Amino acid sequence: SDQIDALNTYVDNPFYGIITDPNSALSSPQVQESQLEVPFPQFNGVTTDVLPIANFTYHGLQLTAQKNYSNGLQLLISYVWSKSIDDSSVDDDNVTWLGSFLSLQDPNKPWLERSLSTFDIPAVLQFSYTYDLPIGRGKFLLGNMPHLVDAVVGGWKTNGVWSWSDGRPLAMSTYDGTSLPTYGTQRPNIIAKPRRNHGTNWINNYFTNPEAFQLPDPYTLGDTPRTIGSVRTPSVFNANLSMEKEFSLENLLKGLRIEVRLEAQNAFNHPVFGTPNTSVDDPSFGIISYTANNPRQVQLGVRAYF
Repeated sequence: SDQIDALNTYVDNPFYGIITDPNSALSSPQVQESQLEVPFPQFNGVTTDVLPIANFTYHGLQLTAQKNYSNGLQLLISYVWSKSIDDSSVDDDNVTWLGSFLSLQDPNKPWLERSLSTFDIPAVLQFSYTYDLPIGRGKFLLGNMPHLVDAVVGGWKTNGVWSWSDGRPLAMSTYDGTSLPTYGTQRPNIIAKPRRNHGTNWINNYFTNPEAFQLPDPYTLGDTPRTIGSVRTPSVFNANLSMEKEFSLENLLKGLRIEVRLEAQNAFNHPVFGTPNTSVDDPSFGIISYTANNPRQVQLGVRAYF
């Protein structure tokens, strides 16, 4: 730590008066000693394209079952079981919004970043369908209903997309950690296998053993992997449903048809909770403070064909 303190100490700036750009830290009378130890101390930063040096491995099993349209039903079911491992889940700063990051805890050993991808989702199940409801004249149910009633009740079809998926790995961090100069964000130490809380208070206490993570000493490297899979973000469930029917108005205008469609996004208004706070020394550690999806949205559409 004495060496680190010395590197952080401000000393006389040999470039003072030579570099006069007021926006540059090198125009000040003093700079940190660490600035003078870099290979080109007259520059306080270099902007380059991110080098494509990362690598990843993906293994997956994909199953699909499909029923072509017959008897009023069309069905598609898909299941994916997979595992994705990499040492950088994004390729540059422009896509870090996907949920990853570029900083290396130890830039001298980028291979230590190898872990589960931040977007790794072990299992995904989805099925979609279109079904003509068997209600109305000539159908299985109420096949002899009056024409006027059939015009309103009969001939409806329903569509749906249902999906379930596991959560993503967690990227643990520190709130008040002190990283080495020029190194990436410090990660915590992990001293036990973290476990998720499945009790009624899990939203405010996501970990049953938060003491499994500890804040490292200043200027040291934590031993927690870039991501952990033993505890993941909450699983995801969603259902988008719709119903539609065509009404013939041939008596009013030749060829006139009206299509009525009722759609519901997140039809069951099921919340998908977001990622818990993963900064181990933050007072809000382990608390989920937001939902990752929108509440139910319903819309009614009418379209005329003529």
